[in-house]
Amino acid sequence: MSTNQSKQQWFWVILVIAVGAILSAVLFFTGKNKTASDAASEEHAHAEGETGHDSETEEGSLNLTPKQMTEYGVKLAQVGVGAVSQQYAYPAKLVPNTDQQAHVSATFAGRVESVNAALGEQVKKGQVLATLFIPELVDQQASLSIAQEALTLAQQDYQREKQLWEQGVSARQDYQRAYNAYRQAQIQVQAARNRLSALGASSGSKGRYVLTAPLSGIVSLKDIVVGEQITPDKQLFVIDQLDRLWIEFILPSVDHINVQPDQQIEFKSLQTSNTFKAQIQSLTTAADTQTGRLQVRAKVLTPAKELRPNLMVNVLLQGADPKPVLRVAKAAIQQIEGKATVFVAKPEQGQWHFTPTPVQLGNYSSDGQWVEIRSGLTEKQQYVSQGSFLLKSEMEKGEAEHGH
Repeated sequence: MSTNQSKQQWFWVILVIAVGAILSAVLFFTGKNKTASDAASEEHAHAEGETGHDSETEEGSLNLTPKQMTEYGVKLAQVGVGAVSQQYAYPAKLVPNTDQQAHVSATFAGRVESVNAALGEQVKKGQVLATLFIPELVDQQASLSIAQEALTLAQQDYQREKQLWEQGVSARQDYQRAYNAYRQAQIQVQAARNRLSALGASSGSKGRYVLTAPLSGIVSLKDIVVGEQITPDKQLFVIDQLDRLWIEFILPSVDHINVQPDQQIEFKSLQTSNTFKAQIQSLTTAADTQTGRLQVRAKVLTPAKELRPNLMVNVLLQGADPKPVLRVAKAAIQQIEGKATVFVAKPEQGQWHFTPTPVQLGNYSSDGQWVEIRSGLTEKQQYVSQGSFLLKSEMEKGEAEHGH
């Protein structure tokens, strides 16, 4: 019995030792793996920290190869100094050119028998506008007829006396009297004809007087109807040449606008936004002698069917010669986080590095090409003049991916 008990004791001792050894081995290897895993995690975290630090340093920047720039349509230019011209608009009105306008009226009182032209009609020089019956003209034509009859009788008497004088039958005094009467009759006829010619009538018109167009153009005023009695002071027709209009406007007393006679200017139609040219004819202070505002009149150089009298337009005047300022192309400006931004370009190891740079803007040129840079850039810096919108999109895309 003692031997069996001794064996059992040794069995349990060996079992306890074996289990202890196994547990020790398990704990040893488990701790080693955990240490390696922690070390790897720390190394990975450190690496990520370094990567994140680099990304933060270059946040918002882009690098492109020359090939990528070509694909994106990115073009570079240098910040330069130049003019940023300004254009100012002033209201104006088209008016008839009074140098190319005809006012038609009768020379004397009479009655309207017919009207041959309508308001707005295009007429040609010499075209009949209306026919009038003029009682005074009847008297003038009758006077011409009487004078012509007197001339005929005086001529016959003169020829008879001349023949008798040449034959020695009649005295020289009789011949001279007949000659003087004949010349007097000639003068009377010529005077009667001159009066009719001055009135614009002929001897055989029987009191009818024809109004004709003195020039080709548009009938812009018509104040005549059949049957009415007219007076010499009444204006019956006005004819305008619409291809020779004037433009009139008031120019305030400003230092930044300079206009001179014969200077060419532009004006824009408010209805169609089409632009036309004109040449300044005169500048007067009739608008306001106290403030010095100028009334300007210009001759339209580019006629068009849409241009007509009383049409309102805008005159476009260039400002005085501006001082040179730092400027970039307007297409280079992008709004990033509410700030005007220009992409500045620098070469780096065969690539171009683009950095968005906030700038303070000044005036924009009227032609939409240039914008003044008051701060943020320096002269001769390279910047993106075309394709800046694509760079902005790529930058925002990269920031979105990084935030995710």
